[in-house]
Amino acid sequence: MTPHEEKLLNRREIEEARELLHSFQKDGFYTIPKITWWLLQYEELYKYSFENRHTGSCIEGMGCACSWDAPESLFSGLHFALQEIVDLHQYEDYFKEELAVLENVREDNSALMQWLKKNESLGTDDFILFWIEWLDEEKTTVNPWIMKELDLRIKFRAEEWKYTIELLIEFNEIYWDSDACPSLEELKKQTT
Repeated sequence: MTPHEEKLLNRREIEEARELLHSFQKDGFYTIPKITWWLLQYEELYKYSFENRHTGSCIEGMGCACSWDAPESLFSGLHFALQEIVDLHQYEDYFKEELAVLENVREDNSALMQWLKKNESLGTDDFILFWIEWLDEEKTTVNPWIMKELDLRIKFRAEEWKYTIELLIEFNEIYWDSDACPSLEELKKQTT
């Protein structure tokens, strides 16, 4: 098979993969299990697309406006973004466990502070965009912002992110809104 024939075959497969992904939509929503299956199904195509994402670039080996719309570049970005979503969703079991821990430490200020410290990075960094941009105000829909960059409307029902949402509600209430943690002004006074 010539490189040109391989490229055409892979581009056809990219189009079929996108069509299959679109077919998973039901009532406007996708599910994590189907997205996970799709990612595994097209892992090899992702590797090919990633390696060839600069096809058509006017700068050798680098991306530019000439290659941004190449099927390989678009598919590479899509697969990567969906993998990020699935990776974040894998915290569901951890968050379920941490909610149970929270119930046991809620009345013990020292233990509560340890719980906050343990989950601080997740609540203030890793899931901050989920909380601010992905989750709608009614907390019924999760619409990952990274998909908006790809001009796709992939959204999930909030039930699929039940423990993530519950933990973030609790974490934000304790961390930002309650008297459990010192305010920024109090912290500044302590350091001066």
